[in-house]
Amino acid sequence: MKRAARIVTVAGLVSLTGVALAAEEHAAPALSTLFLPLINFATFVALFGYFAWPVIVSALADRRRLVEKDIAEADRVHRDASALLDEIRARRDRLAEDAERLMRQIRSEAEHDRQRVVEEARRGAERIRTDARLVTEQEAARAAKRIREELADQVVDRVVAVLRERLTPTDAERFVREFATAVEKGDLR
Repeated sequence: MKRAARIVTVAGLVSLTGVALAAEEHAAPALSTLFLPLINFATFVALFGYFAWPVIVSALADRRRLVEKDIAEADRVHRDASALLDEIRARRDRLAEDAERLMRQIRSEAEHDRQRVVEEARRGAERIRTDARLVTEQEAARAAKRIREELADQVVDRVVAVLRERLTPTDAERFVREFATAVEKGDLR
């Protein structure tokens, strides 16, 4: 539409150039000088309307169809983009929910693992205490046994030493006779 208006304006300006030239001479325009440009302009408008106007109208109609098609395509793309955006938002919401659910699950599992590890540590510590108590008791028993054996060895050594000092050959013979008599009788106390 703008193009047709421009063409009409240009044609009008061209036809009025004769009038403008006449106005420069400062003479009063004659009716004949206005009649010829008017006929020229009317002929131009008629030819323009007959030949160019259908082409312009057709071009404008084609352009309108193209614009309507582009608008329809843009609307379709906009609807598709809106649907895709809604889908992405829904996915994002689901992902947020999944992330929250996974965080709760991980926290729960971590708490369960922590409790399990603490319980295992308690059992391990109790086992260590029990083992240490047993080892301590065994070591104390071994030490007491060694002490008793050493003490018994020292007592025996001391008794032997004291007997050697105090025992006379007569006493030794008497002990041997008493021992032999006790063996014959079976009375070994």
